[in-house]
Amino acid sequence: MNKSPINYVLTAVIGATLWVIFAIFLASYFSENPSLAEKYPEDLAVELRLIFGAGTMLSILFAGYWYYYGSQEKVAGQLPAAKTKWRTLFFMQVLIAVALAFAIVIRNRNEGIESQWFVIYFLVLSLLTFTLFWLTTFLFSPRTVKFVPFGK
Repeated sequence: MNKSPINYVLTAVIGATLWVIFAIFLASYFSENPSLAEKYPEDLAVELRLIFGAGTMLSILFAGYWYYYGSQEKVAGQLPAAKTKWRTLFFMQVLIAVALAFAIVIRNRNEGIESQWFVIYFLVLSLLTFTLFWLTTFLFSPRTVKFVPFGK
């Protein structure tokens, strides 16, 4: 499962599945339960789908870059640099999740949405960004960098 193109395809499938679960199936729950001042729940659902999709796509792209980087022969002799690269990509995913959650807060600051909903949106973004990146690179990293992700 850590050979190209299987790792790329499985990463895209896992990312798309998570996005469908949270952005399609649960979008009505995420948009109809918070109290909204002016915005229609359908508009909030579209906004959440776009933001969740952006986070998922960035996570898939970062994982794809990691697979490409890890499959190069020169990386075998530079594992400390590979570990630094993976950690940089991971923490960039954390920053992306924070930035996208902040974008949701800014775009809806006048709607009166309860703060727990913003926490829920951040948790979903965390799952779709850095957790997705960690899981897919943990499972599907090339053999050269197989033991670089956290937890291995």
